[in-house]
Amino acid sequence: MTRSMLSSKLLLSCASIAALSIAVPAYAQEATPQGDQAAGADAGEIIVTAQRRSENVMKVPVSVTVIGAEALADSGINDLRSLSKLAPSLQVGQDNQFSIRGIGTATFADTVEASVTQVIDDVVLGSRYFASIGFYDVERVEVLNGPQGLLFGKNASAGVVNITTTAPRLGEMGASFDVEGTSRYRDDDDGLGVRSRTTLNLPIGEKTALRLNASYAKQDSIVNIRRTTPVRGESDVREYAFRAKLLTEPTDNLSLYVIADYAKFSGISGTFDYTYRALGAGSQYPALLADAGVTPGPRNLRSVVDGEYFRDLETKGLQAKISYTLANDIEITNIAAFKKYDLDQTFDSDFTTSNYLNRNAAFSNYEQFSNELRIALPANNVLSGQFGGYYFRSTNDFGGQRGGNNGFPSFVSGGFPFCVGAPVTAGPPPACGVSNRFFLGQDYAGRNTNESIAAFGQFSYRVTEALKLTAGGRVTHDNVALTLLENTNPYFVTLGVPNNLSVGRVKNTNFSWKVGADWEATPTTLIYGFYGHGYKGPGFSNASPARGADLSVDPEISRGGEVGIKQALFDRKVNISVSAFYTKFDNLQVQSFDSALQTAILQNAAKATTKGIDANIQARPFSGLTLSASATLLDAKYDSYPGRKCYPGQSGCSANGTFDVSGRRVPQSAKFTSVVSADYEIPLSDDTSLQVGGSFYHRSPLLTDYAPATVIPTWNTIDANVGFKGDTWNIALFCKNCSNQIRPVSIEVEAGDGINAGALTYVQRWSYDSVRTLGLRFGFNF
Repeated sequence: MTRSMLSSKLLLSCASIAALSIAVPAYAQEATPQGDQAAGADAGEIIVTAQRRSENVMKVPVSVTVIGAEALADSGINDLRSLSKLAPSLQVGQDNQFSIRGIGTATFADTVEASVTQVIDDVVLGSRYFASIGFYDVERVEVLNGPQGLLFGKNASAGVVNITTTAPRLGEMGASFDVEGTSRYRDDDDGLGVRSRTTLNLPIGEKTALRLNASYAKQDSIVNIRRTTPVRGESDVREYAFRAKLLTEPTDNLSLYVIADYAKFSGISGTFDYTYRALGAGSQYPALLADAGVTPGPRNLRSVVDGEYFRDLETKGLQAKISYTLANDIEITNIAAFKKYDLDQTFDSDFTTSNYLNRNAAFSNYEQFSNELRIALPANNVLSGQFGGYYFRSTNDFGGQRGGNNGFPSFVSGGFPFCVGAPVTAGPPPACGVSNRFFLGQDYAGRNTNESIAAFGQFSYRVTEALKLTAGGRVTHDNVALTLLENTNPYFVTLGVPNNLSVGRVKNTNFSWKVGADWEATPTTLIYGFYGHGYKGPGFSNASPARGADLSVDPEISRGGEVGIKQALFDRKVNISVSAFYTKFDNLQVQSFDSALQTAILQNAAKATTKGIDANIQARPFSGLTLSASATLLDAKYDSYPGRKCYPGQSGCSANGTFDVSGRRVPQSAKFTSVVSADYEIPLSDDTSLQVGGSFYHRSPLLTDYAPATVIPTWNTIDANVGFKGDTWNIALFCKNCSNQIRPVSIEVEAGDGINAGALTYVQRWSYDSVRTLGLRFGFNF
């Protein structure tokens, strides 16, 4: 079948979906739909591990958004980057960076950890690159809003994305398979994609089971990238992932759970899909782009390159969890884990047919080991809670290079005075006494180690049957070190500090804590509140502002709290959750571009405050129909940030090239985000049903930087699906962003035009959710 035929068929399918879903009220699928409850839960209950133990989400005194396996599948959520469509408090930025309630870590540097922590099967992931691999065999995803570092291993000063995969089923033999094909909007020819996942559950006797997962995906690039030279260029994405899980319960009070995983990812799409949005006055690029057929604009999905672009990422992991329950129901758990990735990537940074900055390469070899010992008191005791110790160590050997000839042809750049790639000859000018690697360039290589030791505890005391007081604390000692060697190669213009060696070590001990109370005003009403201090450890910039400069950045500290109410009404057919939050952050770790050095510098950004309201409601008015709505109203601003680097041509820029953004909104913090959704299952026979669903997502304008045109406009998207489901099979047609509201992930100032021409030129980055996707999904199980 040709691309055009498939696109036409899928377009007709999407029109059918829209027609079917008009009569269905839209709702936000913020919580797990029916069918995603944990085994043994009462009808309508949603089980989470937001407090590191299984609990009904309506009894957990914290704001948490829960998305179960069925909701992920129905909504076509295949990775963390798409999750924001179901979790309004979560925003996705560039390079797998996330923010919750407006706070995140927007940096290219791998020498500092993220403010939003990712956890999978109880193991904290110390690097953002682990988020590149798609979801498969996921039981649920929980987005925990606000500081969560007390119980989640390390940092989490802004929040946690907690992923739980499906554990092996004891005594059950089963298998499942699903595949989806997609057509995604693109200029001229649509991009195609395929994703398949399979699972096999094997019982080994009565008390042991093995669960095997495999996933494969291939996606055409979002952007039509034309390559003009025969160098390596891989824009389309391929992904292979495998996971093996062994669970054994030799006795009623002892269990061992072992997980091994491997994934391989190639292709730049979803990461480096840059296009030109607008050219500034005096830009050096108009003729080049016009000749290449590229028209800058907000809907521009075309790019051209003449340099290498590829991305190879390989991840591995092995972890083991052993749990033993004593006679008095105290549970002792130990989780040991090893994770590793290898990254090699490069892309053409100028996106033209001329070599301005053709090489932007980076490699990273990362390993982490963690061990957590946790002792949990019985949940029903008057005094309950958990305490333990945590150890984490990571090592990252990294390096990279940027370089180009600033648009000069080789016969110009190769001669005096630029001497790029020229033979070294003795004598006075015009002889070249040095052979420069590029006209302008940067290189770096380093090692970053991060060691963290912590002791933690959180306890609750039930004063009465209805009133419970909670207090907890965590003592964390961080030992972070960096060795960085910069710019050892010769360049006519060095981007950064030439021949610079930086060696640094930072140690810090912190006590973070939390106190709170929750009151069950009725058996179906929980009122709660808490206040505490959160913590994110120190780190380093991966580029020097000056020779001998201290590259360390101070720890990020949060202080604030939350009050909320959770209520179940009408025999638990309606669940309502509302929370109000207020948190102040000191020493936010942020990155900005230094135009004088032509490189990005990481620094502390003084103070910020985030405040607002999270609200969601889920209703099941009658069998088969689920309605939901959720929203985040957010005000996130810098209280004090006088040292933001200026953009090209900015008026009021200080002598040192900075300006004051105190009182202005924090990037990646939309003022209002909401999603409303509906799912309706209509029985057609004893074993077959029709499923119809739809959702509407709204996000107010999103600031991504401080130059005048770096605000992503309001985004309103409609998703829909219709299908049939049997006892052992399902088939569905779906569309995401059905109305094709094209929006980038970020809008950024293009550095080359600003430096060379003083022009304020903008580029934009895209994700797979930026454009309309039409698809067909089929699955079966037995």
